[in-house]
Amino acid sequence: SSCVHLPRFLESTWFIWVSQMNHIPMDIDYDKNEDWVSTQLHATCNVNQSVFNDWFTGHLNFQIEH
Repeated sequence: SSCVHLPRFLESTWFIWVSQMNHIPMDIDYDKNEDWVSTQLHATCNVNQSVFNDWFTGHLNFQIEH
């Protein structure tokens, strides 16, 4: 039954949105050959704060602090 799969579909869509929105790297210069930690710090970003984003993501929109 499709009703059984709907919650899983909604959960997986939410999880992908929340986990990927601030893990997709910003533009960085890969020619600098920086160490892994420096590259991650340059490629990580917070997502704009709002009541909805804070609630929807469980405050994971603050990726740098997370």
